[in-house]
Parts: sequence; structure tokens; C-alpha cells
Amino acid sequence: MKEMTRIELQKKNIIELDCHDCIDSVTVQIQATPSEGILGPSSVQLRCSYTAVTGEIVTGVNIQAKINGQQSDTYQPTASLTTSALMQFSQIACEDEKEYMCQVAYAGSGGSITESSGVENISIKEVTVVNTFHLSIMYYRNPEEPDSVPSYVPSAGIEEGNNVVFTCTGNVGKPQGKFRWVRYRRNSQGVTQQETPYESETTTAVLMPGTCTFNGTSQLTLKMEQLDNNAVVRCQVVYQGAPLDLKQTNPINVFVNSVRNVQVTKDSSNPTFAEGAGPITLTCKSDGNPVVTNTGYTWYKESNTSVTLGTGPSYVINNVVVNETDNYICVAQNSFNGQTFNMNNSIHIQIDFTTTTSTTTPSTTAESSPTAAPQLPPTGMTVIIKSNSDWEGN
Repeated sequence: MKEMTRIELQKKNIIELDCHDCIDSVTVQIQATPSEGILGPSSVQLRCSYTAVTGEIVTGVNIQAKINGQQSDTYQPTASLTTSALMQFSQIACEDEKEYMCQVAYAGSGGSITESSGVENISIKEVTVVNTFHLSIMYYRNPEEPDSVPSYVPSAGIEEGNNVVFTCTGNVGKPQGKFRWVRYRRNSQGVTQQETPYESETTTAVLMPGTCTFNGTSQLTLKMEQLDNNAVVRCQVVYQGAPLDLKQTNPINVFVNSVRNVQVTKDSSNPTFAEGAGPITLTCKSDGNPVVTNTGYTWYKESNTSVTLGTGPSYVINNVVVNETDNYICVAQNSFNGQTFNMNNSIHIQIDFTTTTSTTTPSTTAESSPTAAPQLPPTGMTVIIKSNSDWEGN
């Protein structure tokens, strides 16, 4: 460094000597041996290596740990050598899963200053250079199936229009996986009619102590509809993009605030019935939850709705006569939470008079004498033809 005169020092009072340009970079590296840490009593050594050139002095070494980019801990090496520092792990815990960085501070000395008449303070700024090298210790653990079938609130007495919150918990692995939701709408026989996946629901996870894995929780909120009666909701673990184990609810019972789809049918495909035909059976069906019981069906004629024909899902017309022609009405009714709901439908039954058609059979008896041609009776009359002997006998 250039030697400063007393006059120059007096003029500047304090001279700052920045030797950044006169210090070469120090090479710093960190290495783990072995490269993978094994949970439990096992040994992992972190070695921080560095090289310095002549005139540079290492003033400090430390190892820093970060979690998600945020500094969490700073460690002092357990041993220091001329060109390296060591940190030894003898018991690997989940908490050791961090990003480690070796930090080395060093400085170079400048020139000398000569004092004459009087005393002046000389401040020399030492430049500290920090080089870093990163190392990640990562533990992998496969997830498991959800802890149990998804729970939901409310769990009973669910009505059409209610919002129901489903919750799923369980081990989602390490790195953290997530839960995927699917709703399956099914008919009364359990056959799936509609499948709806829900991919964007959030999975909140916390690290489980001693297991190096995450326990996740996810929720799904659905507004119940009539079609959700007998539906199931499935919760599935998705780990690194692959769907894994799953669990699903039992069929969900959704009460609907009405009776729907009332249908009335007859046991014959004939459009009309002849008077005197056999009994005609009418059948009534409906959709509803609660289901319509046998006594919830009531039958009427449209011509006289003040008179009940009968109750039950079936009604039989035994007296098949013309005046039984009418629109037959079935009223289906159920009750829930103190409210009564009903719906009706009808079918027309047409009964006609019996039509009898007779034909005339001509005589095959030959007559030798000319006679007048017989006059044909009107259609529908019965003709009796007698032989000559029959007449003579009378």
C-alpha cells in the first residue's frame, strides 16, 4: 500500500483503505459424508473446505441452516483445521432436514503507516468477503391411505339445499402430497350416474415429529341436491402426481323437500278395454326421501275426487263396465320434519261396449222349381233356414 504523508493525513483527517480489489476470492465448498442422512443413530459429517492465498487471514467459519429459504439456525464447527472446518451429526432427526450453508469470513492486510510529530488515528476498513455453498439433506417417505373414511357435518338429517363439509386427514408423505376429492352420484341400485372430481381443494399439512412425513387435512364443501341421495364422496392421496390409496363415505342419505316423478301405469298395453273384460290393475310409483309408504298412496276418480277409491301403490278395477271410464288419479304423499309433501299423476282408462258381429250362412239345398230369391235380413240378425220336409211336418 502507498505510504501516506502527515500532511495528507491531516487534510483528509481519516483515510479509508479499501482492499477489495487486492484480495483474491476464497473458494468455499461444503460436502456431506455420506450424502444421505439416515433417520436415527447414524453419522453424517459436514465438511466446509476453503482455500486462502498468502496475505489473507480467515477470521471466522460458521454453518447456517435454512428452512424454506428462511434462516433457522447457525452452527459453529465442532473442529477447525487450516483449510477446513467440520460439523458432525451422530443422531439424525427429522429436524435436521434443512439447507446448510458454509460461510467463511477472511481479510487481507494493507500497507503500513509511519507516524511523525503528533498522533493521528488511522482507520483501516477491512473488507470481509463471504462465499457460500449450499447442501440439502432430504428425506423421502411414501404416504399412507387416509386415516379413516371422510367425516362430514352435519352427519345426519341432511336435507336438500344443506351445505355439508367433508374432512379428510392422513399421512400425505414427504415431500408433501395432497388429497383429491371425487363425488359419485348413484342410483338406488348403487350404479354410478355421475362422477365429479375436485382438484383444487387445499391440503394443509404439518410435519409429524419422529416420522419425517407430513400429516395432511383437506376439506370439501358441497351443497346437497336430490341427486346426492345415495351418493358417496371419496378422498384419495395424490403423491408426486400419482393417485394412491383412498377411502370413501358410506352412501349419503339426503331428504328431499317434495315427492317427485309420480308415474301411473296399467297392466295392459291396450289403449281401450271391452266391457266385461278381466280386472284392470293400476300401479303408482314415485321418487322421494323419505320414500312414500304403502299408505301414502291414495286413489281417486277425476269425476269425483271427494270419494277415495283405495290406498296403496296398486288399485284394481274389478267391475269393467262402460261407466267406469275415467281418469284415475294417484296421490303420493310423505312427511319430513313436520312438513307434508304430495304430488299426483293420472291415467285415462277407456271402457267400451262389447260389439258382436253375426254373418249369414246361405243354404246349399238345390230347388228344382223356380222360386223367388229370398230377401236378406238386416246385418246382425240371425237367419234360420228350414227344409221342405220340416215345413210339411208342421
